[in-house]
Amino acid sequence: MSRIALITDSSNDLPPEILARKHIIVVPLLIHFGEEEFFDVYEQREAFWQRFARGETPRTASPSPATFAEAYQRALARADEAIMITLTSKHSSTYQNAVLAAEAFAGRVHVFDSWAISLGEGLLVLHAASLIEQGADVQETLAQLADARARLRLILYLDSLDAVQRGGRIALAMNVVKRMSSVLSIRVILEMRKGELTFGGAVRTPRKGMKHILQRIRGKKAERLATAHTRAPEFALQLADLAAPALSFPRRNVLVAEAGPVLGAHGGFRAFGVTFIERA
Repeated sequence: MSRIALITDSSNDLPPEILARKHIIVVPLLIHFGEEEFFDVYEQREAFWQRFARGETPRTASPSPATFAEAYQRALARADEAIMITLTSKHSSTYQNAVLAAEAFAGRVHVFDSWAISLGEGLLVLHAASLIEQGADVQETLAQLADARARLRLILYLDSLDAVQRGGRIALAMNVVKRMSSVLSIRVILEMRKGELTFGGAVRTPRKGMKHILQRIRGKKAERLATAHTRAPEFALQLADLAAPALSFPRRNVLVAEAGPVLGAHGGFRAFGVTFIERA
């Protein structure tokens, strides 16, 4: 029996093969189109994007405490304790539901708020997996996660304002976003600060968005690095090519992945971004 099981929610956006190789249990969020509800699982991604392209409006919802409890039971069947890493509590009730479910497990389940979304959360999940593999105990792993979270950076380019305005999940940025939406051909840069997506700038083209992101990260160094996209792999690959040398990070180790419906529902098509754990 493993000492520590690792659990996360589906907004982590790590590729399925990595999750399987690391034996990470994933709790799926829920996606709603009107009255129809389905789990955010990898096999549903194509159907999600097809419906999104037809103009249907998706909503996301956190897993119920009962869903978390079922995942905890599975995890504790093979481990003494479990660590549950969630997307940021500032934009979702996922963390609160995960904590509520953990109360029934007598301190064996430890819930950690990533203060991140998408591959930002994913990098912290990978960091935890590495610590556990190296023999760290629960308290050491949680302490190291908190340290890494403080050094986590995430910058996101949105090619359209429509989805983020409909979702309303970035309250601190919405007033600025709405003003920008009245200007022709404005795209928005968002940054994650202490778990909250905030306005980071405005640009007119994806190329200028990439330039803005590179300016924001230049001079820093990364110990983990990833780029994500929503149906725009060419942008994520180009950003990886440029971000790796800018952050003194090996290009071969950059994780490039497509974000799923949780980011897609609020970011729309052709979003891309970079996330990294800054080297201490």
